[in-house]
Amino acid sequence: MNIIKNIIILILINTSLYSHPVVNNLEIEKFMGRWYVIALIPNWIEENSTDSFDDYILNKDGTIDITYKAIKDGKLRTIKQKATILDQNTPARWEIQFIKPWIPFYRAPYEVILLNKDYEYMVVGYPDNKFGWIMSRTKKLDDNTYKNILNNLEQNFGYDNTKFKKVVHNN
Repeated sequence: MNIIKNIIILILINTSLYSHPVVNNLEIEKFMGRWYVIALIPNWIEENSTDSFDDYILNKDGTIDITYKAIKDGKLRTIKQKATILDQNTPARWEIQFIKPWIPFYRAPYEVILLNKDYEYMVVGYPDNKFGWIMSRTKKLDDNTYKNILNNLEQNFGYDNTKFKKVVHNN
């Protein structure tokens, strides 16, 4: 029953409004690969998870397969998603559909709002700053880089940085 309630809530809160400016000139092929979740504004799927990461694979048709993996309640959790780039002139703005578990009619916005020039770390924003993900190619970011990202999010995007929670990565 809880799952059904959460799915209904997700459908009701879904918005197609994209609220953030996104990075310019994102090179989609360079963006592909593994990204570790360093910190996030928790949601019911990812809350209290550890060792979380996304793998991005570009398909021949231009869609992107995303596999999210994390440990939650001592078990490996996997979520499969498919992303569509909404406008080829703005490859940092996507729409995500959940494949496993399948959630009909739900599409989530995906906005790459920060990305360093070497594709070492990035931030995915969400409309109204309800969610946010700080991600890196490595399991850890140095403290100065992390603080600079938080400051940038607060000053340039209006995020409340106290809502971001670091993700523990074992090993």
